Amino acid sequence: MSVVCFKESLHSHNGYDIHMIVTKPFQTQKKVCIILLHGTCSDMNEAGNAYVYLSRQLADHGYASIRFDFIGCGSSDVDYIHYTYKSAISDTNEIIEYAKKLGYDEICLLGWSQGAAIAFLSANEDVSSVIALAPAADMRIMIHKEDYEYAKENGYVWYDPGFKASVRLSLEWFEDVLNTDVLDIYSKKNLPTLAIHGLHDTIVDPNYSRMSVDASAHPNSRVIYMDECDHVFNVLTHGYDYFKIVSQEIIQWLNEVYDKKR
Repeated sequence: MSVVCFKESLHSHNGYDIHMIVTKPFQTQKKVCIILLHGTCSDMNEAGNAYVYLSRQLADHGYASIRFDFIGCGSSDVDYIHYTYKSAISDTNEIIEYAKKLGYDEICLLGWSQGAAIAFLSANEDVSSVIALAPAADMRIMIHKEDYEYAKENGYVWYDPGFKASVRLSLEWFEDVLNTDVLDIYSKKNLPTLAIHGLHDTIVDPNYSRMSVDASAHPNSRVIYMDECDHVFNVLTHGYDYFKIVSQEIIQWLNEVYDKKR
């Protein structure tokens, strides 16, 4: 299937530009848009350009997608110190509004790692399903007390993501994380949820995928564990060998959910 892919910028209500890429089938397409939310300090293309690959696979099966850079990430010209749960939710909500204006009746949020937590928190009345890849559903246990204390004294702490230059995590980010029970909030939304997790993930506990699906309490929710896969489904070591399977599972689940809704 031929694919249309174009760049777009949205001037947000908060006064900065959100940069995105829209990918969709050239002709026949479903009225469903998948919004792809990247993880901590990543960008709209995600690790190993996995979101580039996924967006094309989705388009080949009739699904449009929008991937974008959160504030402080990728092509954003705002400092990462301004990234918080609140800013990420605001960015996501603006992309949801944009997708609705493009004429998409159904919105699915697909988040990876911290992006999955943002998907859970951003799911509003316009969102009809959520997909979580290696969901960091509770980042409170990942916070070191000494970092939080330093941030309280200085307003931020330097964070080294390991794959790019260090960034500043703000005190507001710490307080957002510490005061937000993501799965408790999500449990009130009753949305079909697909969670996929590598069993060799050493960054986010694979049990969070089961907890995320249990929180959804929806009959179409499902958890899939990928044996031998790490936090990024081995895209940095094996290319798309394993991520092809992840993509196939995503598309199959989307077909099941949205075929039932017709």
